[in-house]
Amino acid sequence: MRANFLLRTAGYWTSAGDAIAIVDAPSDQSSGMNDAFRLSETHAQDLHVIVAALRQRFPAAKIALVGTSRGTISVGNVLQREPRLADAYVLTSPVTIGMRGEAGLSGMHWDVSTTPVLVVSNENDGCRVSPFSAAHTLAKDNRFQFLAVSSSERGGNGASECGAKSPHGFLGIETQVLSAVSRWLEEPGTVPR
Repeated sequence: MRANFLLRTAGYWTSAGDAIAIVDAPSDQSSGMNDAFRLSETHAQDLHVIVAALRQRFPAAKIALVGTSRGTISVGNVLQREPRLADAYVLTSPVTIGMRGEAGLSGMHWDVSTTPVLVVSNENDGCRVSPFSAAHTLAKDNRFQFLAVSSSERGGNGASECGAKSPHGFLGIETQVLSAVSRWLEEPGTVPR
């Protein structure tokens, strides 16, 4: 998880004066979080507690839940169960295709017309569980805002198609993606650019 797009770019947000909270697997899930757990009521409650603590600590702040890759499953779960928990939601490289018994976001639909949601996908994402076309369909079918970006940079030999240092992780265009997301978060619901 160290090279994950959101972890790799955390400094962008803190240097802009934003506070961030990075969520890892809870102690009772020490072997990691599968999709079934990410989609559970228990996990949604975990995130509810975290957001409540952030609202207490930063009462005037707007809160956005942002997930990348498998993290989008966690964010999608909260969005479906409690859409008003956060002020905005961002799904980057969303896992839209179920595979090997894992559901991902496949088959999920949200009725959240008043909740701002942005989906960000790389046209060259080669990860089998998060293809660009499926991310675009996810956004279109749910009336979410959609941001298409393009990069084909890879992090060297053996870089996984679903790894952080690939188009899936926005390698080489991190600042472009972050700037667009930041602008969108300032005015959620506007067309991202």
